[in-house]
Amino acid sequence: MTSPRRSRRCCVRWRPRTPGRRRTVAALLAMAVLASASTAAPVGHAAPDADCDAANGKGRTGASQGADILTMSDGDLATLLDRMREAGMWSLRVDLDWTRIEPQRGQRDWSSVDRIVAAATARGLCPLGLVTYAPDWAADHPDATGGYFAPSDPALFADFAGAAAARYGSRIAVWEVWNEPNTVNYFKPRPDPARYGQLLAAASRAIKAADPDATVLSGGLAPAEDNGSDIAPLTFLRGMYANGANRSFDGFAIHPYTYPALPDDPTTSDWNTAQRMWLMRDVMVGGGDAGKKMWITECGAPTGTNRRAVSEGKQADTLRMMLATAENTPWLGPAFVYAMRDSGTDTADSEQNFGILRHDFTPKPAYEVVARFGEPG
Repeated sequence: MTSPRRSRRCCVRWRPRTPGRRRTVAALLAMAVLASASTAAPVGHAAPDADCDAANGKGRTGASQGADILTMSDGDLATLLDRMREAGMWSLRVDLDWTRIEPQRGQRDWSSVDRIVAAATARGLCPLGLVTYAPDWAADHPDATGGYFAPSDPALFADFAGAAAARYGSRIAVWEVWNEPNTVNYFKPRPDPARYGQLLAAASRAIKAADPDATVLSGGLAPAEDNGSDIAPLTFLRGMYANGANRSFDGFAIHPYTYPALPDDPTTSDWNTAQRMWLMRDVMVGGGDAGKKMWITECGAPTGTNRRAVSEGKQADTLRMMLATAENTPWLGPAFVYAMRDSGTDTADSEQNFGILRHDFTPKPAYEVVARFGEPG
């Protein structure tokens, strides 16, 4: 089954429980300077041989298309991947949705992922594998549906993650464990950093048993507030460190959405996830992880007519700021644009309009911006 993506709540105003205004002000100033100083590279990069060493991914751009890529026609998939290479992009984040691959226990069908991995690596793209969601039979609820629930037993999920790593080997060098586990929509019955840490530890061990050279990322945290259902990224990260979950990841993943505001908007510093990355970095350094990168595994903004959408020009400005920040901040790893292509044509549905390409593959202004940050051919 397809795992539906929720509407992203990135812009609820809330008062942080810890001081950090000086750090966030410094962050927004840095974003503005980096965005204005970024240099342009030509569009139309040549496809290099795939080099999927995660250490070489610093400063490179990737794309996260979401679940719709799993059902794209071969022609549309080829066009999407070709547009990525033409923009100098390095990596494609691929959903390995457990609910789709193993809807019935013991009956795994990898064909949808096999097709994407083969097409991506043939073009010199390095897939990032996102192992996520629990099928009904493995979910922590007798009436679970839709893949939103955490698995009832971390060992079940670890078995799936390890099998994925064994199947794809060096073709997938980087693995992200779960998607947005700080939100109730994606980690029912409720997000819990300690429980997520157990899931991460089990999956990380299984992945590295299959591929000792693999890089394991924690699940990208979504913008959220501490509201009794969701957990703010900074709070969740602190909980992970308090429970030792950092010992199970090689890199920390974040989804710093800020729309409809720009990343450097000074009026939003009390919730702006892009600016609060500096506070999360403080947690990592304080926990002895100064050498680990923070990966941006989703960033962007929707266009269209939805009240929370932005103009195509503002989408381009958002990505210019985020990619410049990723390229010029030493402790940030690669940044993945969400999404490469609009997943539909309904302009009133923000979830269908995150693409830097329209559904017919014509480019929005953001595509040119992303191409300027692509690796040289």
